[in-house]
Amino acid sequence: MATVFSVVLEDYEEELEVVRILVQASADPSLGRPRARVAGANAAVLLLAATFEEFIRQLARAYAKAVVEACESYERLPPKLAGIAWRRTLEAIARVRLDPQVSNFSRDGIFADALTRFTTVYEFCKGDLSQDIYSELIHNENNMRPQEINGLFTLSGLKNVCMLTSVSQELMDFVHETEPGKANARIVERLEDFFERRNQIAHSINSMRSSGPGQISEDINFLATFGKAIATTLEEQAPPPAAE
Repeated sequence: MATVFSVVLEDYEEELEVVRILVQASADPSLGRPRARVAGANAAVLLLAATFEEFIRQLARAYAKAVVEACESYERLPPKLAGIAWRRTLEAIARVRLDPQVSNFSRDGIFADALTRFTTVYEFCKGDLSQDIYSELIHNENNMRPQEINGLFTLSGLKNVCMLTSVSQELMDFVHETEPGKANARIVERLEDFFERRNQIAHSINSMRSSGPGQISEDINFLATFGKAIATTLEEQAPPPAAE
């Protein structure tokens, strides 16, 4: 039977195939100008990073929901979960701009949305654990580097998910290590390197330099293997729903 984590993984793997097609297209000599090939390669890296980040957010939301559904009462929630949901929701509402030039109809829509978001987290913090607070709860401030990944799951009570994921034999084989601790170090290194290259592209969008198709294909293979391993880890770690 498919789990929520396997469904998220399946969608992620389909998106990675789209990135592979883009990489292949960027390497096509018929594009002619080198600038066009560089732009295509850089676009592939940015899309790959965005795809991976959204995948991790979806996994983190699914895991947080599983943890909440396993709690018999509000008091059983992980210590930081409700407080972070409350703070992030109010921060998101506070960032909404109220432009006096917009129509009353538009302002009414803004206020209605803000009220809905506030009511949702308010009812959750009062004890209604059926409320959907997960979009506000799971939000990464920075690139999805290892520390950021771990942080998204720590708030749900799962510590160092990257280390837990490193026990995957397929992942250890991919990074050519036989011990989880050493594999984790290699995984951290590869994630840091990927996002460093991603940021160089984002901050120098007109650069004539890019990662080659071989490097990007290796990035895709690594993130696909890591994605499969972390989804499996979460399936193993997720608690069963609380008894009715």
